Amino acid sequence: MKTILYILLFTFSLGSFSQTKEEPIWWEMERNGQFLEVASYLLFKLQSDSTRNKHADYLHIARAYGYLNDYEKAIFYWKKCAEDLNPESDEQFWLYYYGTLAFFQRDKDELKKNMVKLEANHSSYYENNYKTLRSLYEKFDKGYKEASNWKN
Repeated sequence: MKTILYILLFTFSLGSFSQTKEEPIWWEMERNGQFLEVASYLLFKLQSDSTRNKHADYLHIARAYGYLNDYEKAIFYWKKCAEDLNPESDEQFWLYYYGTLAFFQRDKDELKKNMVKLEANHSSYYENNYKTLRSLYEKFDKGYKEASNWKN
């Protein structure tokens, strides 16, 4: 009986180590520059699956339209990502949110105001958001895809 238990335990252990978490389909589409397909896919998922995180999906839809430099749609979906959220709940998120919205609205002064506030007081969790705002500000004359890329 012990032998059988050890075999089962060993087999289960190997199975759990070999499992990989699959990434969402739209990540590959985004890497391939298929931004309209990303937006369409996520909109379909939102309409067909009530358990989705609508805030995150709308944020990614907005980014996809931003990458296409379709700022009108990016603004629409960026605002939808924040519906029903409380601005007092997470100041650092809201600085990022309003700063990015300012970029889409082509308001460099408002972007700078939010960037400076986030720079002065951000946790390590929001470091990338600060870097994104700084990059958006420094590359304001570029399209969103290039301007938001602070890694280069």
